[in-house]
Amino acid sequence: MFVPPERFDVRVTAQGSARHWAEKVLALLRPTFDARRPTALLMGRFQPFHDGHRRLVKSAIARVGQACIAVRDTHGVDAKNPLCFFDVKSRIEAGLRDHAGRFVVIAVPNITHVFYGRDVGYAIERIDLDTATEAISATAIREQIAGV
Repeated sequence: MFVPPERFDVRVTAQGSARHWAEKVLALLRPTFDARRPTALLMGRFQPFHDGHRRLVKSAIARVGQACIAVRDTHGVDAKNPLCFFDVKSRIEAGLRDHAGRFVVIAVPNITHVFYGRDVGYAIERIDLDTATEAISATAIREQIAGV
């Protein structure tokens, strides 16, 4: 005999389509990025996205809840920028698969300076990671990829 559970995450009823209930369950399993919620901004070239970047983003998500990863458009500017936005975005999404729905990747111009006026509600801080992670070199990774 069926005994209804006392505790549950979702109770499916006759109201709503199968798609409606599937979306409800998916929203519980994988959160959706919400642009109105507090968001950490991480901006860089990510050429290529590596474990140090991954740890930095994970730390930002843990602190704020979600992150916007702004990839500077530097493709082809020099040898340090061999990857196009699509390749960088694909690597970021693969590297952060466990955090899907908690970040968004956007392309931005080649921003080289960040200015702000009076206190407008932004907290600007550096996240210091462990020594081994701080020592990761994208230049060395690019050289490995190129076979140098």
